[in-house]
Amino acid sequence: MNYSQIFCEYLKKHDLKNTTERLTVLQVVLAMDKHFDVESLIDRLKSQQKKISRATVYRTMELLVDCGLVTKHRFGENGRVYEPKSERDNHDHFLCVSCGKIIEFYDPEIEGIHQRLCERFGVEILDYSHQLYGKCNKCSG
Repeated sequence: MNYSQIFCEYLKKHDLKNTTERLTVLQVVLAMDKHFDVESLIDRLKSQQKKISRATVYRTMELLVDCGLVTKHRFGENGRVYEPKSERDNHDHFLCVSCGKIIEFYDPEIEGIHQRLCERFGVEILDYSHQLYGKCNKCSG
């Protein structure tokens, strides 16, 4: 999957400019190795000597979410965090309410439940968000 090509086609379809700044944001987002918020993305851009306005970063993130290359999550009090979409299976999240640690996991039984619900109700799931809140081993002592 060529993320740059998908993004460029999205921009063209919506009569938006294909700018160096937008493509730079995409490249840095794709290099992020964990969930991130926009402020940490801005910090990463600065550390790489990329001079892109805060407004451009925020707008570009919304475009990346809208075109399906990035997923935006709202995890409790932590606010919004993002992660690049990948070709892997759907996954779920466990969030530690004490330290904020996010653990991704995949469970085929959960996928099976989704499939059975689709069959039962005659629906198709386009996207979903499943989050579990608790304390990680470190915080629960």
